[in-house]
Amino acid sequence: MNISISEVTSGFSVFGFEITNTMIWTWLILAILSVVFIWLGSGLKVKPTSKKQVVAEMIYGVIGNLVESNIGPNTKAFIPYFTALFAFILTANLSGVWGLGVIRPPTADVATPFALALMTCVISWYYKIKMNGIKEHLKGFLGPVKFMTPIMLPMNIISEIANPVSLTLRMFGNLLGGLIIGTLIYSMLIGSNVMPIWIALGSVLLCAVLLTKQYKKIKELDKTKKMMVMGLGILCCLPLFAMIFVHGYFDIFSGCLQTYIFCLLSMIFISP
Repeated sequence: MNISISEVTSGFSVFGFEITNTMIWTWLILAILSVVFIWLGSGLKVKPTSKKQVVAEMIYGVIGNLVESNIGPNTKAFIPYFTALFAFILTANLSGVWGLGVIRPPTADVATPFALALMTCVISWYYKIKMNGIKEHLKGFLGPVKFMTPIMLPMNIISEIANPVSLTLRMFGNLLGGLIIGTLIYSMLIGSNVMPIWIALGSVLLCAVLLTKQYKKIKELDKTKKMMVMGLGILCCLPLFAMIFVHGYFDIFSGCLQTYIFCLLSMIFISP
């Protein structure tokens, strides 16, 4: 069985415009999140009377605290943007859990993180110009004193360009790297002639032990027999544990971490 990375390919074209699988998964995620947020935001009351409103207020509170602590007070206008950004990136990063080689997370395509990073930087420039005025904002590129302008001006311009590039490459590199490592491990496990039988045997054995509660009888064995049974069980389930680790670390843990880092750095870039 051949396991490979799902490439960014053209699914179909509309009036000569190519629709890629990244676009399809992105639109699907946006549609799902839109339905979820419309549902969470419907029927709200001054005093919460449902678990749905409690969850909505908890999300608002967590994102609001992050925005206020990193951008500054009186910045509630950014809460909807960062809530949507956090939800989309997290869902996109975790989408790889559902089918390695079938679903390529949209954030593993460089176009998606670049678009998100560029959008954040445009908001950052707009906010700083609104707060300080365009004249003061442009004056900040020249440096504190005139004789340093030839040095500070190119450095500040490069710094502004580096912000979206660094945001893009950080998330794209981590997501693509995890995808490659996961594919290699899957190819090693499932691509051989022995591993599928080994995985099937281990899965059946693990399910049989748990469903029939045979683990209670294992506790009654003497130390030597217990060690032998446990060693055999671990050996049979080793490939299964490897798959769980791949998805647990590279999809779930790394996906959540990269979501937090991207949003946190975006807030820092926007902060005056």
